[in-house]
Amino acid sequence: MVLGIYGAGNLGREIHEIASQIAAWEEIVFIDDTVGPGMFRNIKKMPFGLFCQKYKADNTKIVIALGEPSYKIDLYNKCKGEGYEFANIIYPLTWISSSAKLGEGVIIYPHTFISCNTVVEDNVFLGPGVMIGHDCMIHRNSQISSGVAFGGNCVVGEGVYIGMNVPVKEKIKIGANSVIGMGSVVSRDIPDNVIALGNPARVMKYKDDNKVFK
Repeated sequence: MVLGIYGAGNLGREIHEIASQIAAWEEIVFIDDTVGPGMFRNIKKMPFGLFCQKYKADNTKIVIALGEPSYKIDLYNKCKGEGYEFANIIYPLTWISSSAKLGEGVIIYPHTFISCNTVVEDNVFLGPGVMIGHDCMIHRNSQISSGVAFGGNCVVGEGVYIGMNVPVKEKIKIGANSVIGMGSVVSRDIPDNVIALGNPARVMKYKDDNKVFK
């Protein structure tokens, strides 16, 4: 089986090192649409169009190595449109409950804890030391940075970005496409499409423009 890592930046380098340790891939290839074909870290690198010509979907899986959720969504849909399935890259030093459910294209870094009856949907990234309590729902295409901790029964909407070292109180809902700044403390619900910061986390503005939230 061939692994295509979509993204040849810093996150791509990290995922390549983890993927190389946890599975005997026939080949690992970087996908990068910003440059022409070449080599990166002694590995083939090429745009997605060329990748599709060389590597057929029946013997290939892809993982997306970009941190911005809007890019993750676009690339996920593009790969799905070409018939590719997604690999889960899960470092062994994690604890995942037998009752938890994972989608495809999930990336889980070391020392992460996922408790019972939690659902982590497709194309979600969980950085080192993420702690997810019981009965949580992490919707697809979200990016959860290192040291984030969720109490039980939390819901994270699609395409959310949460910065490093953010505690989230139990039963909190974070709306789709929102951003939670590094070190914030989330003790109340956060609506869709906003940027929230601070302790307690407060909505500063709408994500899509510069209008102040009121």
